[in-house]
Amino acid sequence: MKMRCDIHINNAFRKLLLVQEREETLEHMALRLSAFILFWDFDPKMAVPMDRPPLAGQEFRPDIIGLTPGGEIALWGECGNVTLHKLNKLTRRYPSSKIVVLKSSEQAGQKLREDLRKDRTVREKQIEIWCWPAAAFASWMRAMDETVHAVGEVSGRSLNLTINEVPLAVDLRSA
Repeated sequence: MKMRCDIHINNAFRKLLLVQEREETLEHMALRLSAFILFWDFDPKMAVPMDRPPLAGQEFRPDIIGLTPGGEIALWGECGNVTLHKLNKLTRRYPSSKIVVLKSSEQAGQKLREDLRKDRTVREKQIEIWCWPAAAFASWMRAMDETVHAVGEVSGRSLNLTINEVPLAVDLRSA
């Protein structure tokens, strides 16, 4: 599946083509799209080649990344499932970067937070976990289609927009 997205957020416009990767679920694609919108101010990228800075020599690929004007990683975003091993390596490699995991439910976010607290190898305080309220994510999922038109505003964890004619005002929660 491909999603062709026209996105008008905070008085700026961007196009995005989301291509479903091998074995990727629609839920994961929906989380990636929401991350792109939530991290609008970072001018996010989703497909940075692994042989180019800043990912050269890196074995991990982010779901979404935001770079500083100098090309360093300012934001590393993961959507859905992510291993503690990966988070451990990311916190050590990028101690000054914002590392955010986006989850489709508060329950999933709380489970990851508990796992992080139990694992003493991960710098768990460096990792932010943003969780969709269940009803809001269900509305978000219903709005997904091969063509996506999103118009609205984003500020921090708050979305106030219309996506494919579905109005949505939501504040994501922290886990």
